[in-house]
Amino acid sequence: MSTSSILEPRTISNSEGQAEFNALFHNNPQTADDAALKLKVYWSKWSVAFDAQWFDPTETNAKILTGKKLLEEVEQAKFKVADAIALALDGKQVIAPVTPAVNPVNNDEAVAAFYSIFKSTQVADKEVEKLIANWDKWADAFGGQWYAPEPYNAKVVAGRLIAKAMADAKNKVTKVIMQAIDGKQISPFSEPTNNKDNQPIPITVNKLEQAKDRVQIFKDLMKIEINMNASADKLAFLYRGVQNSPYKQDIKDYPERLKAKPDNNVVSYGETVVLKGSDKTVTFSPYPEVGKMPQIDQQGLDFLHGDIQEACVCVGSFVENKIKAHWLGKNALTKGQFWSSTKIIPILNVLCKVNANSPDTDIDNCVIRDRDRRKRDLPFYELVWDVVSYGDRIASSNSLAAMFKRFETRPGLENWVKKITGNPNSDFRGSYGEPAFIYSPEVYDLKKRKVLLIPASEGTTGENLLTTYDLTRFISMLGWHHHITQAARFPNAQWVSLESIVRAMGTDACRYADVAIKTLGLSGSIGSPVIISKLGNGYSSSRNRYEFVYVALVQFVDELPQAEGNPAKLRTVSMALRGASRDAVQLDARMAAEVTEILRRVVTEELA
Repeated sequence: MSTSSILEPRTISNSEGQAEFNALFHNNPQTADDAALKLKVYWSKWSVAFDAQWFDPTETNAKILTGKKLLEEVEQAKFKVADAIALALDGKQVIAPVTPAVNPVNNDEAVAAFYSIFKSTQVADKEVEKLIANWDKWADAFGGQWYAPEPYNAKVVAGRLIAKAMADAKNKVTKVIMQAIDGKQISPFSEPTNNKDNQPIPITVNKLEQAKDRVQIFKDLMKIEINMNASADKLAFLYRGVQNSPYKQDIKDYPERLKAKPDNNVVSYGETVVLKGSDKTVTFSPYPEVGKMPQIDQQGLDFLHGDIQEACVCVGSFVENKIKAHWLGKNALTKGQFWSSTKIIPILNVLCKVNANSPDTDIDNCVIRDRDRRKRDLPFYELVWDVVSYGDRIASSNSLAAMFKRFETRPGLENWVKKITGNPNSDFRGSYGEPAFIYSPEVYDLKKRKVLLIPASEGTTGENLLTTYDLTRFISMLGWHHHITQAARFPNAQWVSLESIVRAMGTDACRYADVAIKTLGLSGSIGSPVIISKLGNGYSSSRNRYEFVYVALVQFVDELPQAEGNPAKLRTVSMALRGASRDAVQLDARMAAEVTEILRRVVTEELA
């Protein structure tokens, strides 16, 4: 688009969105309110398509967000034609983004539409001379083949197509809104934009390019925080909850998807990859055996924002049906408080102990019983689900995590962590701020009718001080269980039990990876997604700051290479980040922005 003469699309305000929604119902308050109530009821069926999944399901938000989306789509349609006109002004051959109208608007309306894309009528009148000079480049495509190349005709022909595009967009979105009100499932419907050569390109490519503007990405995420009146107690992404995730229905398939390997249709990086932009060659190394530490590129994450205090990323690549890895870090071995993100560790320890005592036990067949018989028997999976999702169906996440620490002494659990990671500097003797939900728990196999694990003495207590490397090691071992050697796996743990933990970790309340995928426009370009994660957060009075932690494994089949005739590519990456700031809302947006940047670089192969 020529910035010297043509305007940029305008930003639609909340009030404009609400007014547009009301106008759909002829400004009848009762009819509009009834429609908004239905949208609230059916929120999960349409919210993703309207970019509304991060907002509270209220009638007011339904009006604002659907109305804004309608106006934004109309504005986008208008400027698609403006893009084509800009090309015509430069003397390039043009393809019309929409078909010319059979029953066009009248000439006055067409001229008004033409003027609306320019910075002023004076600028438009001057630029129209270029359209006359380049008439054969655009007029036929715009339906002006029967018109003489004159200034007034140029305005009418171009303006009619602008009006047609806007009307088409309004009709399309209005129809979708009415379907949403009727409770129908709505799929994303935004049209892709055009490139400089006026050829259709996938919207994903455009969004990946736009996402290089990290300042704008952060501003966009902050806008979401502001629109929902976010505060330290009500953040947009950290505790958004799996119920609002577009991947909620995929969780049951995560264990099977994590077995996947490259084949004739899907490839991986291989032994090495040359990074885009830097031309640096990355060589993937065998995944380390238990007790051995990998080599970590300590400058590999220098691009992360300063608010990210520590981070570790591990990118996986298949070589001869096994995963090799490349580890990158930013203070990845710096010991610190990682809050609730560490809760998955005692759970994995319990699972390893159970399978050591009974290798063929499926943890889904187990319950945790109170040896004092003060509480009812509770399914193992449901307890882990409550720890990760913060669902509070059974008890608080903190009290349940403290309970899972009761099966090993604190020094014993700390030593186990060190033996897994090979990192001798970890401390893991702390608690989670609440007493154990069951102080004397035992693991009981319902199928075998046998107690498999009993509580241990507590031993000397201390703090939970780990590293982002430790956390990345744990989650990558879980997700890549099938693709690493036996010596690199959790000791004694069987997949029949580990898969239960995978499904539970799919329900993490934090949805930073969801945000990243949507922000990058990848939703429609990936297959077989897996997102398992664990959040952590707290306010440190000694450090006078909020601290947020995100530990995740993200895997998907990237279908973008197919657009260039190449096979799809399996992307799999594990990460742990700890951010810190005195402003919780800004930190929430920052964490989402940095996870977005990591995934952007993985997809563009600027990072591996």
